[in-house]
Amino acid sequence: MMLKGLSYGWLAARRRIGEMVLPAITTATGAFLVVIVFGMSDGIRAQSASLGHADEIGRAVVLIAVTVLLVGVVEVAVATTRTVAHRTRELGVLGANGIPRGPVIAALLVEPVIAAVLGAVSGAALAAGTAVLLGVTGMAATGVSSTGVLVGSGIAVGVSIAAALATSIVPTWNAASRPPIRSLSSGG
Repeated sequence: MMLKGLSYGWLAARRRIGEMVLPAITTATGAFLVVIVFGMSDGIRAQSASLGHADEIGRAVVLIAVTVLLVGVVEVAVATTRTVAHRTRELGVLGANGIPRGPVIAALLVEPVIAAVLGAVSGAALAAGTAVLLGVTGMAATGVSSTGVLVGSGIAVGVSIAAALATSIVPTWNAASRPPIRSLSSGG
């Protein structure tokens, strides 16, 4: 039954792809920053060592990058809340037809996860391409570490998925828990 919920969520996400553009772009921006910061972290550490307080500066740069990524994921959560509000009657029909809460929640979580994954992967890919360009042209005086880019990409994708699920679970749970008659009569 859960697989059917995921399939239904996939179909709904394909139908609503336009609604996922802004959250995906915002997440991509954050992922881009995270990957670039991790790719350049060795150079940042070396430069901040000459200023003193290298560890504090390095942590602050990473914290800022992850914060930007989380702002993108919050946009995914806002989009999920908006999606749930627009699909109230659909959720009522599903509940009235006896679809259990689990598959409904799974169906509603597909869209934020897809937006987060698409955004994080595209942002990480763009950052990797930028890192290669910076390295080839010598525009990054300290260079860009390929290991840092890979670590940053993994962190960007992992944090995006985890945060999208964490921020989207409450609105989806609440929507799936409403009595069908209430969802059908609310008109949303």
